[in-house]
Amino acid sequence: MTMPLKEDQPPSRPNILFIQTDQQRVDTLRSYGGQVCQTPNLNELADESVIFENAYTSCPVCTPARASMQTGMYPFKHGMQTNGYGMGSMVQELPDTPRLLSRQLEEQSYSIGYTGKWHLGFGPEMGNYLRDNLAYVRFPDIAAGIKSMPTDVGYEGDDFAGHGGGGMNYPQFKQYLRDNGLTWQEENKVSGHFEYHYASELTSPVESTVEYYLTERAIHYIDQFRQREEPFFFSLNFWGPHEPYVAPTRFLDLYRDVELEPWPNFNDDNKDKPSIHRIKKGNTTEWSDFVPYIKHYYGAMSSIDSQIGRLLEYLKQHNLYENTVIIFTADHGESLGIHGGLCDKSFFMYEETCRIPLIVKPACNRMEPRTETSFVGTCDIHATILDLAGAGSPPPGADGRSFAPTLAGEELSEWPDCIVTEGAGLEAAMFTQRMLRKGTFKYVFNCGDMDELYDLAGDPHELTNLINRSDYAQTLAELRQSLADWMIRHEDSLLKQFKRMRIE
Repeated sequence: MTMPLKEDQPPSRPNILFIQTDQQRVDTLRSYGGQVCQTPNLNELADESVIFENAYTSCPVCTPARASMQTGMYPFKHGMQTNGYGMGSMVQELPDTPRLLSRQLEEQSYSIGYTGKWHLGFGPEMGNYLRDNLAYVRFPDIAAGIKSMPTDVGYEGDDFAGHGGGGMNYPQFKQYLRDNGLTWQEENKVSGHFEYHYASELTSPVESTVEYYLTERAIHYIDQFRQREEPFFFSLNFWGPHEPYVAPTRFLDLYRDVELEPWPNFNDDNKDKPSIHRIKKGNTTEWSDFVPYIKHYYGAMSSIDSQIGRLLEYLKQHNLYENTVIIFTADHGESLGIHGGLCDKSFFMYEETCRIPLIVKPACNRMEPRTETSFVGTCDIHATILDLAGAGSPPPGADGRSFAPTLAGEELSEWPDCIVTEGAGLEAAMFTQRMLRKGTFKYVFNCGDMDELYDLAGDPHELTNLINRSDYAQTLAELRQSLADWMIRHEDSLLKQFKRMRIE
């Protein structure tokens, strides 16, 4: 294992910058084998970071994954199992409890800030809207004014209620445009591949992008935090590259003339695959129909990368970079036409939607880029942030462990040999899933549908479901038992039903 290039000891209380994108595939990054999408600033960051090769989301849906990041628990514990106010979500607004990341960091006297996508509640300002639209019939708690915004749980920063749909329609952003003489000008819109999703070109200046605005907000708050004696934690959360795929002209130009080859699994005939995957089947089976969306997706990601570079330059100019742990990740991935035209996420546990980028630059210790192959997940990021801040182990009931030792070049001792991703469906379709990744194998429990088994060593694109192959029967039995053992350790209430259906 590569050791640090010098013996500088990391500070006991470093600053921590947490940057999260929404719905980002790992193959948008060079450090994960990406060859098309241009992200020079993230490439440079990766060159002095630990790259976690096998990082997985707690759930391939926004609200559940983001709630896991704040609580350190899987969705079956924190209760936000699908997107907020979806049929399968038991909890609609993130409860303010002492176990939250924000409250734990407060205990360590950190200045804590947040801007960008939240998607863990609507806040009281949405009450009138819901009442006017008769939503109070289904959601009386929010109509009564339950509050769960970043500033309600201890953060200094910005409150952006709900999903946000790209972030361009919030009053705060519109006021920013007016104050700076800017406009929001979308042109050349394309749609029709899947539901209401669309792509467009933003022809107004780069300064009018949501990602530029969010970076301005991050700099605004960090500029205040750096004047204080205590260290800071700041969470910058981009809405992109999640649809709508809005790409500024400057970055869309990078891909206009690029020939995109079909995904290796694009022509999957989906033989012996769960039928529920079809919920997210696009309106086309032609690769050429997906290409425009992918180019806009890449353009949006390159725009985000540019703003990340601007923020990192700010840290360097103000002598903050060396003393700041930088964590870059995503809540979950994106499909963009995989397996015969699947779109969006949820209902399937393919690598493109469950695996997430995770790049972590330590404080002070300058390192050569290093790849860590241990399985880590969203809850482990939560635990690691607490550990770095001096809080020690996360509160009882948390599902993560700190991987902070690997940032100093140490081995992760007694680390779990598997990782699990949970699913509970989306919108009005509730669907219980558990995905177990162990070794080179992936097992997916699909309650009420066909299970899946893939050997990623020989089938990295998950084309062949081995679930009914007799020569893999022993492997399947072992993986199912491993999942049951994981459920016991993590107090997963699904254990009893899973054992009756698949083991006993």
